[in-house]
Amino acid sequence: MSLIQINLRSGGPIYQQLKEEVIRLACEGVLAPDEQLPSVRALARELGINPNTVAKAYQELENEGVIYSMGGRGSFVSGDLLAANGVRKEAAANLATAAEKARRVGLTREEALEVIASVYEQGGEKP
Repeated sequence: MSLIQINLRSGGPIYQQLKEEVIRLACEGVLAPDEQLPSVRALARELGINPNTVAKAYQELENEGVIYSMGGRGSFVSGDLLAANGVRKEAAANLATAAEKARRVGLTREEALEVIASVYEQGGEKP
């Protein structure tokens, strides 16, 4: 799964980056529903990170409904990722935080909406 990009110098938590990458790949269809993810040890070895970091990311992804685990068989991408409440709630919370910051620094509603529209236009609006 060399598609995952982790920036060890970004200062952001590695487990959070890993979570976001799995979500991104799943939303883009690179990871198909019910596709098996690499084992915690295999992914940790591939990325050069601690297995506990991968385990933490997998656990949070499972709690949010992005992936599911089957005892002894591994972790798999959820078949209904877009309906996974955790992903949608986190995205909404991040957007609210960004909007609040934009408001505080003087960005107008129109300017903020233009930015959001631009992002949707660049990435192709999803239902």
